[in-house]
Amino acid sequence: MKPPMDLDRLLTQDPARDSAAMARVLAAARGELALRRPARRWRTQAVWLMAASAGLGLLAAVVMFAVGAVSGPLLLARAPLLTLLVGTSAVCAWGALSPKGRWARRLGMGLAVASAAALVLARATPHGPSTLPEWVCTVSHLAIGVVPLVVALVALRGAVFQPLRAGVAGLAVGSTGALLGELACEQDGRHVLTHHLLAWVVITAVLVVISKSLKPRSYAP
Repeated sequence: MKPPMDLDRLLTQDPARDSAAMARVLAAARGELALRRPARRWRTQAVWLMAASAGLGLLAAVVMFAVGAVSGPLLLARAPLLTLLVGTSAVCAWGALSPKGRWARRLGMGLAVASAAALVLARATPHGPSTLPEWVCTVSHLAIGVVPLVVALVALRGAVFQPLRAGVAGLAVGSTGALLGELACEQDGRHVLTHHLLAWVVITAVLVVISKSLKPRSYAP
């Protein structure tokens, strides 16, 4: 049995004259190696996505508290839901970018469903009249999700497109708007369902569609 040929010898040897396909493959491989693109660690990208999603939502909470837009008692009352949303965002971000993160992706989806249900059930009755149109919540959710959406798209290009991976990344991105909604909105469960969760679904779908249309930098799993 012939010993296996190592990669260095394969890339440096001249292709057979009658093997045009092999010549094209070797030329493409040499071209990619010549680019010397820096390797990007998926863990680092996952941390960046966490910071851009949950971190941005928490930053909004700090700013709103500092300027008096939300009170301490309200933050304490919403703390369990805020913690659940932060956890959902972190698990979804990690699962979306982990090469072997199937369990994390499934857990993230489960946490997202639990978070959505909790957000609606916690608003069984209106907390007060609204002075703004209801659609403002949807627009604000989508707007605050732009930055984490871009971060997620850049990170997802480091691997081959997978619908579940992109969907879970979208759930991480959408949690940013959900965090904002818990801080800035006092409306009932119907409003949360039709305007807050709608924005979460929309931004997740947008991320999946855009991610599918982008050419990946790598075809790693």
